[in-house]
Amino acid sequence: MRLLPTLLVLSLAVTALSGCESLRKAAGLNKKSPDEFAVTTKAPLVIPPDFNLRPPMPGAPPTNTLDPSSNAELALFSNTDPQTVAAGMQGNFTPGEKMLLANAKVQVADPGIRARLNADQRAAVQNADRSFTDKLLMTAATPDTGKPVNADAEVNKGRKTTTTKTKKDSGGWFDWF
Repeated sequence: MRLLPTLLVLSLAVTALSGCESLRKAAGLNKKSPDEFAVTTKAPLVIPPDFNLRPPMPGAPPTNTLDPSSNAELALFSNTDPQTVAAGMQGNFTPGEKMLLANAKVQVADPGIRARLNADQRAAVQNADRSFTDKLLMTAATPDTGKPVNADAEVNKGRKTTTTKTKKDSGGWFDWF
């Protein structure tokens, strides 16, 4: 019977002391979370699907582009069935991707369209109306004559100069400062 109260007091003492940090460290009850900056992920190893690949030969034409005669044939006879166009596509595409590209008429797309669009955009920016920026920067009123600017004359240009000075009236309480 004496054992039960002793165990109860002992368990209460252990519970109360477990909140103490130094006792927790000594007992090994501290939570040790991993450092999030030390954790790294490693990519899984991938085995290439074909070990018979050889590096390209110097000076050899690229294998992923069509020769000029095939390009000319596609340009002349573009009214072909998308399935035949997809079957003639070279590259590492799935059959679904080939059909999508064939239906989008990729074979007749102009390769220089980006360059032409960029040139048109540059021309539009260069020919834009500059009146707003001229008003904002006040550069339209002073044409460039190539002569040096007289700074004193420019400062006094906007001022009204009077030769007679009028006597200033009393400003009130703060005139004595």
